[in-house]
Amino acid sequence: MVNEELLDGAARVLAGDHSASMVQIAAGIGTSRATLSRRYATREALLKAVAVRAIDVVDGCLAPLDLTASADAAAFDIAIEELVVALMPAAHLYGFTSRDATVLADPEFRAGVDRQDRQAVAFLALGQRLGRLRADLPPYWIWYSLWGLLDAAAEGVRDGHFAPRQIGHLVLTSFLSGTRPPAQPPAGDPAP
Repeated sequence: MVNEELLDGAARVLAGDHSASMVQIAAGIGTSRATLSRRYATREALLKAVAVRAIDVVDGCLAPLDLTASADAAAFDIAIEELVVALMPAAHLYGFTSRDATVLADPEFRAGVDRQDRQAVAFLALGQRLGRLRADLPPYWIWYSLWGLLDAAAEGVRDGHFAPRQIGHLVLTSFLSGTRPPAQPPAGDPAP
Protein backbone atom coordinates (compact mmCIF):
# COMPACT_ATOMS: atom_id res chain seq x y z
CA MET A 1 0.00 0.00 0.00
CA VAL A 2 1.38 3.41 -1.01
CA ASN A 3 1.91 5.73 1.95
CA GLU A 4 -0.57 8.35 0.67
CA GLU A 5 -3.24 5.66 0.37
CA LEU A 6 -2.48 4.46 3.88
CA LEU A 7 -2.76 8.00 5.30
CA ASP A 8 -5.96 8.69 3.36
CA GLY A 9 -7.43 5.43 4.64
CA ALA A 10 -6.40 6.24 8.20
CA ALA A 11 -8.02 9.68 7.88
CA ARG A 12 -11.27 8.08 6.68
CA VAL A 13 -11.30 5.70 9.65
CA LEU A 14 -10.48 8.53 12.07
CA ALA A 15 -13.11 10.82 10.54
CA GLY A 16 -15.69 8.19 11.44
CA ASP A 17 -14.19 7.41 14.88
CA HIS A 18 -11.77 9.97 16.32
CA SER A 19 -10.77 7.60 19.10
CA ALA A 20 -9.95 4.65 16.83
CA SER A 21 -6.95 2.65 18.06
CA MET A 22 -4.05 1.60 15.87
CA VAL A 23 -5.63 -1.88 15.65
CA GLN A 24 -8.95 -0.38 14.51
CA ILE A 25 -7.24 1.94 12.04
CA ALA A 26 -5.22 -0.93 10.57
CA ALA A 27 -8.34 -3.10 10.23
CA GLY A 28 -10.26 -0.19 8.70
CA ILE A 29 -7.68 0.29 5.96
CA GLY A 30 -7.17 -3.40 5.33
CA THR A 31 -3.69 -3.87 6.71
CA SER A 32 -2.19 -5.36 9.84
CA ARG A 33 -1.29 -3.54 13.03
CA ALA A 34 2.32 -4.67 12.49
CA THR A 35 2.47 -3.12 9.01
CA LEU A 36 0.98 0.12 10.29
CA SER A 37 3.39 0.17 13.26
CA ARG A 38 6.41 -0.35 11.01
CA ARG A 39 5.56 2.91 9.26
CA TYR A 40 4.23 4.79 12.31
CA ALA A 41 5.52 3.63 15.68
CA THR A 42 2.81 5.45 17.62
CA ARG A 43 -0.70 6.74 17.09
CA GLU A 44 0.63 10.26 17.57
CA ALA A 45 3.15 9.75 14.75
CA LEU A 46 0.33 8.55 12.51
CA LEU A 47 -1.82 11.56 13.43
CA LYS A 48 1.08 13.89 12.64
CA ALA A 49 1.56 12.22 9.25
CA VAL A 50 -2.16 12.54 8.45
CA ALA A 51 -2.01 16.23 9.40
CA VAL A 52 1.01 16.81 7.14
CA ARG A 53 -0.82 14.98 4.33
CA ALA A 54 -3.89 17.19 4.84
CA ILE A 55 -1.82 20.36 4.56
CA ASP A 56 -0.04 19.07 1.45
CA VAL A 57 -3.27 18.05 -0.30
CA VAL A 58 -5.05 21.33 0.43
CA ASP A 59 -1.93 23.28 -0.61
CA GLY A 60 -2.14 21.52 -3.97
CA CYS A 61 -5.80 22.49 -4.30
CA LEU A 62 -5.12 26.12 -3.44
CA ALA A 63 -2.04 26.53 -5.64
CA PRO A 64 -3.99 27.51 -8.80
CA LEU A 65 -5.89 30.26 -6.94
CA ASP A 66 -3.29 32.95 -7.32
CA LEU A 67 -5.41 35.06 -9.65
CA THR A 68 -4.23 38.61 -10.04
CA ALA A 69 -6.34 41.57 -9.03
CA SER A 70 -6.96 42.14 -12.75
CA ALA A 71 -8.66 38.74 -13.17
CA ASP A 72 -12.11 38.81 -14.71
CA ALA A 73 -15.33 37.15 -13.61
CA ALA A 74 -14.95 34.27 -16.10
CA ALA A 75 -11.49 33.37 -14.76
CA PHE A 76 -12.82 33.49 -11.20
CA ASP A 77 -15.81 31.28 -12.07
CA ILE A 78 -13.53 28.65 -13.58
CA ALA A 79 -11.17 28.79 -10.60
CA ILE A 80 -13.92 28.51 -7.96
CA GLU A 81 -15.47 25.48 -9.66
CA GLU A 82 -12.05 23.84 -10.01
CA LEU A 83 -11.34 24.54 -6.33
CA VAL A 84 -14.58 22.95 -5.13
CA VAL A 85 -14.00 19.85 -7.25
CA ALA A 86 -10.33 19.61 -6.22
CA LEU A 87 -11.14 19.84 -2.51
CA MET A 88 -13.65 16.98 -2.54
CA PRO A 89 -11.02 14.26 -2.14
CA ALA A 90 -9.52 16.24 0.77
CA ALA A 91 -12.78 16.32 2.75
CA HIS A 92 -11.96 13.18 4.76
CA LEU A 93 -8.55 14.59 5.69
CA TYR A 94 -10.03 17.89 6.79
CA GLY A 95 -12.93 16.18 8.53
CA PHE A 96 -10.53 14.43 10.85
CA THR A 97 -7.78 16.99 11.27
CA SER A 98 -10.15 19.89 11.96
CA ARG A 99 -11.58 18.11 15.00
CA ASP A 100 -8.68 16.24 16.56
CA ALA A 101 -7.25 17.98 19.63
CA THR A 102 -3.80 16.44 19.14
CA VAL A 103 -3.59 17.68 15.56
CA LEU A 104 -5.04 21.10 16.38
CA ALA A 105 -2.45 21.58 19.13
CA ASP A 106 0.41 21.12 16.64
CA PRO A 107 1.85 24.59 15.86
CA GLU A 108 3.05 23.51 12.40
CA PHE A 109 -0.40 22.27 11.46
CA ARG A 110 -2.08 25.43 12.79
CA ALA A 111 0.41 27.60 10.86
CA GLY A 112 -0.38 25.67 7.67
CA VAL A 113 -4.12 26.00 8.17
CA ASP A 114 -3.80 29.72 8.94
CA ARG A 115 -1.75 30.24 5.77
CA GLN A 116 -4.31 28.32 3.72
CA ASP A 117 -7.17 30.28 5.24
CA ARG A 118 -5.51 33.59 4.33
CA GLN A 119 -4.95 32.44 0.73
CA ALA A 120 -8.51 31.15 0.34
CA VAL A 121 -10.07 34.23 1.94
CA ALA A 122 -8.08 36.55 -0.37
CA PHE A 123 -9.34 34.52 -3.34
CA LEU A 124 -12.94 34.65 -2.13
CA ALA A 125 -12.68 38.40 -1.46
CA LEU A 126 -11.57 38.80 -5.09
CA GLY A 127 -14.74 36.94 -6.12
CA GLN A 128 -16.76 39.40 -4.06
CA ARG A 129 -15.05 42.40 -5.70
CA LEU A 130 -15.79 40.86 -9.10
CA GLY A 131 -19.46 40.48 -8.15
CA ARG A 132 -19.28 36.68 -8.41
CA LEU A 133 -19.83 36.01 -4.69
CA ARG A 134 -22.18 37.66 -2.25
CA ALA A 135 -20.62 40.73 -0.67
CA ASP A 136 -22.90 40.53 2.38
CA LEU A 137 -21.17 37.36 3.61
CA PRO A 138 -17.74 37.49 5.24
CA PRO A 139 -15.16 35.64 3.13
CA TYR A 140 -14.31 33.41 6.11
CA TRP A 141 -17.98 32.35 6.29
CA ILE A 142 -17.92 31.40 2.62
CA TRP A 143 -14.71 29.38 3.18
CA TYR A 144 -16.06 27.62 6.26
CA SER A 145 -19.36 26.96 4.48
CA LEU A 146 -17.52 25.21 1.68
CA TRP A 147 -15.71 22.97 4.17
CA GLY A 148 -19.01 22.27 5.92
CA LEU A 149 -20.54 21.06 2.66
CA LEU A 150 -17.45 18.98 1.86
CA ASP A 151 -17.55 17.42 5.31
CA ALA A 152 -21.26 16.66 4.94
CA ALA A 153 -20.61 15.06 1.55
CA ALA A 154 -17.82 12.87 2.95
CA GLU A 155 -20.05 11.80 5.82
CA GLY A 156 -22.93 11.06 3.44
CA VAL A 157 -20.66 8.84 1.35
CA ARG A 158 -19.22 7.15 4.47
CA ASP A 159 -22.77 6.46 5.73
CA GLY A 160 -23.83 5.05 2.36
CA HIS A 161 -26.38 7.75 1.50
CA PHE A 162 -24.51 9.02 -1.57
CA ALA A 163 -22.23 7.54 -4.17
CA PRO A 164 -18.88 9.35 -4.51
CA ARG A 165 -19.81 10.33 -8.07
CA GLN A 166 -22.93 12.17 -6.80
CA ILE A 167 -21.31 14.52 -4.35
CA GLY A 168 -19.49 16.71 -6.86
CA HIS A 169 -22.70 18.07 -8.29
CA LEU A 170 -24.39 18.29 -4.89
CA VAL A 171 -21.58 20.22 -3.24
CA LEU A 172 -20.97 22.54 -6.18
CA THR A 173 -24.62 23.49 -6.69
CA SER A 174 -25.27 23.89 -2.95
CA PHE A 175 -22.18 26.02 -2.50
CA LEU A 176 -22.74 28.25 -5.51
CA SER A 177 -26.47 28.71 -4.88
CA GLY A 178 -25.72 29.95 -1.38
CA THR A 179 -22.80 32.21 -2.22
CA ARG A 180 -23.70 33.76 -5.58
CA PRO A 181 -25.27 37.19 -5.46
CA PRO A 182 -28.98 37.25 -6.31
CA ALA A 183 -29.78 37.85 -9.96
CA GLN A 184 -30.38 41.51 -10.64
CA PRO A 185 -33.55 42.46 -12.54
CA PRO A 186 -32.87 44.06 -15.95
CA ALA A 187 -32.60 47.85 -15.89
CA GLY A 188 -36.05 49.44 -15.86
CA ASP A 189 -37.81 46.36 -14.41
CA PRO A 190 -39.16 46.79 -10.90
CA ALA A 191 -37.52 44.70 -8.24
CA PRO A 192 -39.79 41.87 -6.96
